[in-house]
Amino acid sequence: MKKVMYILFAVLMLGSLLCGCTKKEAAVELGPALMTVGGSIGAPNSGSNFVLDQAFFDAKSVEAVIDDPWMGDGITYKGVLIRDLLSAMKVPESAKTIKVIATDGKGIDIAIEDAKQWDIMLVHWANGVELSNDVGGPVKIAFPKDARDTYPDEQWMWWLTTAEVK
Repeated sequence: MKKVMYILFAVLMLGSLLCGCTKKEAAVELGPALMTVGGSIGAPNSGSNFVLDQAFFDAKSVEAVIDDPWMGDGITYKGVLIRDLLSAMKVPESAKTIKVIATDGKGIDIAIEDAKQWDIMLVHWANGVELSNDVGGPVKIAFPKDARDTYPDEQWMWWLTTAEVK
C-alpha cells in the first residue's frame, strides 16, 4: 500500500510540475475602449466582447482619401476597415451583419459581405488628427464611393461606441 501511495504522489507531483511548465498566453492588457463589439465573435479579447482600444487602432489602421458628404471632399481618413476587424474577431461564417451603434442608440446594419467587398472604415483620424467629440469622434464610420448606392449619405454615423455582430 505504501508503494502505491508513493507512486501516486510522484505522479501527482510530476503532473503539477509539467502543468506549471506549459507556455501560457499572456493576457493582453487593453486600454480604454474606443468601441466595444459584442455578439457572434470567435475571438473576444474582453470577456465575451471585443474591445477596440487605441493600441488596436494604432496597429490595424489604414489610410484612405474619402469624400465625406458632411465634412467635405478629399479628407484623408485613417481607421480600421471593418473587414479587418471581422478577421481579428474571427467572426463565424454564419454571421450576416454588423450593426454599428452611436451614443444616441441609433444604429445601422452593415452586411458582412459588403464589409468584405468594400473599404468601409471605422475612422479615428482625419487629416492626421484624432477625431474629437465635436466632429463625431472618437470613432465614426465612412463609406467609399463605390458603396454609396447601398449606404447613402444618411447612413454615415458619428460618435460610435458599440457594435453587434449577428
